[in-house]
Amino acid sequence: MKEDFRSAAPFRRAEGRGLPGKFIIVPRAISILPVILALCALLIPGCRESVSDNPVPGKPPQTFLWLFPEGELSTGVSRTHLRWWGESPDGLIRGYLFSFKIVTENVTTLPSPDTLRYAWVTRNDSTFLFPLDTLFRRFAVVVRAVDDAFAGLPEHSVVRMLPFPYWDKDDNGLFGGDDQRLDALTGAVDPVGAVQTFPIRNTLPTIGFLPNPRDASVVQRLPDTSFTVITIGFKGADADGDNTLSSYRMALNDTGATAQWLTVALRDTIVTLVVPRARSDAAGNAPGTPVTADVYSGSFLGRRLIGQLPNLRMNDDNTVYVQAKDVAGEYSTPARLPSGTDRWHVLKPSAKILLVSDYATLDAAQLARTTYSAALASVPGGQFAQVDVLNIALGISAAEKESGVYGRLVPQFADPALIQTFLLYDYVLWYTDQIPSLGVAQLTVFPYLQNGGRVIFSTMFLNTTDPRGALRDFAPIDSVSSVDLSPTHPLPAAGDSRIPANYVVFADSGDPAGIYPRLAFNASPVNHSVFMRPVYRRSDARYIYHLQADTRSPQRYLGSPNIAVIDGQNTIIFVGLPLHLLNSTTEGNPRGLSAFFEKALTQFNPTQKVNRTRF
Repeated sequence: MKEDFRSAAPFRRAEGRGLPGKFIIVPRAISILPVILALCALLIPGCRESVSDNPVPGKPPQTFLWLFPEGELSTGVSRTHLRWWGESPDGLIRGYLFSFKIVTENVTTLPSPDTLRYAWVTRNDSTFLFPLDTLFRRFAVVVRAVDDAFAGLPEHSVVRMLPFPYWDKDDNGLFGGDDQRLDALTGAVDPVGAVQTFPIRNTLPTIGFLPNPRDASVVQRLPDTSFTVITIGFKGADADGDNTLSSYRMALNDTGATAQWLTVALRDTIVTLVVPRARSDAAGNAPGTPVTADVYSGSFLGRRLIGQLPNLRMNDDNTVYVQAKDVAGEYSTPARLPSGTDRWHVLKPSAKILLVSDYATLDAAQLARTTYSAALASVPGGQFAQVDVLNIALGISAAEKESGVYGRLVPQFADPALIQTFLLYDYVLWYTDQIPSLGVAQLTVFPYLQNGGRVIFSTMFLNTTDPRGALRDFAPIDSVSSVDLSPTHPLPAAGDSRIPANYVVFADSGDPAGIYPRLAFNASPVNHSVFMRPVYRRSDARYIYHLQADTRSPQRYLGSPNIAVIDGQNTIIFVGLPLHLLNSTTEGNPRGLSAFFEKALTQFNPTQKVNRTRF
């Protein structure tokens, strides 16, 4: 019984646990020769022969495409599982010649002359990925069994049949050089072969968002509130092969007919949307005011401007959509952030200075914010009467903060999103409790300073553990004292955890032209619970404040510890105490912290501005 693709049945979609959703080839009827041989072996004692034991000379092999189940031919997907086998009346099957090509109509026979490029294979099944660059194509598959009259070849050797069978070692389609004639192949190969045409439909690509870059087990999310900067990461895939992807595109707040899409290259899978201050300042303040965002690819230091994306709505909720496109011109279903019940509210930046609140306790954060806002508003000139605030510790406990967890308003891609957020402002005032978010500061503060920003960083230290060396990356200090400040620590010590009300913080007089106003601890409570540790300046920095000598008996701390420094370039002031507790107008300057801010912001530069042609 001879079968080839011309008599084989069409195929249908596979079911069950094998290959769900794939298209496979099935013969209309399976050869009964194996069944006859099995019956002979069981029922007739004398019938103990096999095909290979009793070859029939001069008979070529036959080729079959054989799979379960039987069904109707349908349009398949480009990833298709094929199986084939052969029978040889005069011996065993040595291997197969396999080929496929794009065709425009159904093909059921070998081409004449046979110009196909064959691959020599010994296996009899494989999953094939038909290359698609259009919505629909037909592929003709040819399989020709070869019996053991031929010695065989290395797997995947290229074989051609014209002008005679030969091993095309250099795969150039011409016989010559080291190519080898295969005269024995002529009588060993199935002259008809199994030929079948597959109609293949392009599979839509898919797209998803990259996981949290700090923890691959956590899904990507946007902060529920941000200023006019956000970074997202995404990655496309295609069942037809990722090499069939051609580009991505993204849009804001609309995917309908009026959507304004920005196409980006395949390499641009981490992108940042930034609205420069000059653009947002010129726009209105009404909720939903649309602005166009510049779009950058990559990290901050390696950023590349790749386009612009309109329709970011300030002081309103927003959604960003991304799609993958394949070479056939089809798009994936849009992926969106935020998803589910999450929200992403975009605030319009409105101040020259950004207050970065790094307190895990809400009451302490509110007291600090109120104090700083009032002091800045009193700086002559009124340019700091308005402040913007970013709470980077929102939503996490002190224990989570100590273990390095980010607050929910910190972008998962802190580099570049938080750096670009800082660059919307000329100044950053970062104030923190005894557990500063050093990991966040390490990523963001130094690039901000290098690009024109100015920073006042006020903090305490519960301990001096800094395994990543974050402080040295951005602060103008060499180290912080590791003195034991536990409740039972020996006295006196280099530092202390209780500082009395009205204790004075004296300005350092090392630079007469740069002397800062005197400060003092607030009049209440009686003792301020802080973690005061002396700080040691970097070689280019200078001290600007030291704490008065301890007048208590018994004495709790030694000498007059240095607690604040400024770097040699006048770009960052580092204070090892909570500045908002140094607002006494009786023991300190009559204007309190307002006098400090006036001096500090002038020390930086009276007309300080981040380069607005770049940010």
